[in-house]
Amino acid sequence: MEDKQLEQLLTKALSSTVEPSEDLNLIIKNRVKENKTMKPVHKRMAVALIAAAIFIMSGSAFAAWQLLSPKQVAEKLGDKALAKAFDSENAIQINESVTSGDYTFTLHGITSGENLSDFKSSARDILPDRTYAVVSIAKKDGTSIAKAGSEDGSEDYQELNFIVSPLIKGQKPWQVNIFTMNGGYSECVVDGVIYRMVDCDNIEMFADRGVYLYVGTGIFINNQTVNYNEETGEITLNENSKEAGALFDLPLDVNKADHEKAQKYLKELFPESSPESSPSDFESAAEDSSFVDWEDKLDGAVVIPESIKEVTCDENGYAYYEYNGDSLSFLLDSLLDVLESGEWKTVRISDDDKQIKAIQFSKDENDVIIGRTLSKSK
Repeated sequence: MEDKQLEQLLTKALSSTVEPSEDLNLIIKNRVKENKTMKPVHKRMAVALIAAAIFIMSGSAFAAWQLLSPKQVAEKLGDKALAKAFDSENAIQINESVTSGDYTFTLHGITSGENLSDFKSSARDILPDRTYAVVSIAKKDGTSIAKAGSEDGSEDYQELNFIVSPLIKGQKPWQVNIFTMNGGYSECVVDGVIYRMVDCDNIEMFADRGVYLYVGTGIFINNQTVNYNEETGEITLNENSKEAGALFDLPLDVNKADHEKAQKYLKELFPESSPESSPSDFESAAEDSSFVDWEDKLDGAVVIPESIKEVTCDENGYAYYEYNGDSLSFLLDSLLDVLESGEWKTVRISDDDKQIKAIQFSKDENDVIIGRTLSKSK
């Protein structure tokens, strides 16, 4: 008798007369029509991402599609070693989503350790102890991130600019970020969703301080996108930002923190040990060539004509250069101090599996700063 009553209660509870809205049906149709595969894109940068699901609710009805797991993303990108690392007990599965603007950003998981990837890079050769994080970026309305009519979106989606970067509590975001922490990324688009795998120097040493992961539109991290509390060191999203963004608190194991190692690491980022010195300053990056043989790497490189452009500046004294998704920001004064009129100075080498790229700066007699990108096929 009790079983029969229980069955009746369950039947009643699970019955619903609510139907999905027309908007929800449209979203589902759009998802079904989307492309199934996407060519991977690998990008590496050096300075001298358990499956998740997105749910769209409508009354008591919902539609859901499953996103790739970090392991699957690594496999899509052809990195078997990293796929194995994301399947190990050392990996942290997070699967947290935030919707902002037109996008839903999901942090899937992270893993850290030495020599976890099949891919080699100049940054890993220097500091093999790395952190890898998998994030996905989806349109909140369920439509494809790639343009309509694109066979796989391999070119069209790259017109969108996104930045994914670790941020350390107590450190200014525009100083300690993906660029200064020898960061890089690889990404692909599957079923209209961007999956990005970012890597950088191991962040576990900062576990006792607090570490964030910022994901958002745009190409820069500054006080227009996030706020930094000088007294507490806390980092929060800038509510007035024009960019869509999410800030995730990373659940790192505090037992893996290494205060002495972290202090040494930061000191190397701030070679002059001055609170005012910035690791993103042009001078420190341009002059620190101890890890990179610039001339050897750039032998045979050619200038990309359309990359030549005047550097823009904001009201805070920061200069910005961007071309085809690669970007740099520096204090304008430090940039002017080290540039010689008419001479080009190499600031960053980008090294992926197909080519080597470099960003250079110069200035004219009126102190107008010009940036350019060089490319060399492997």
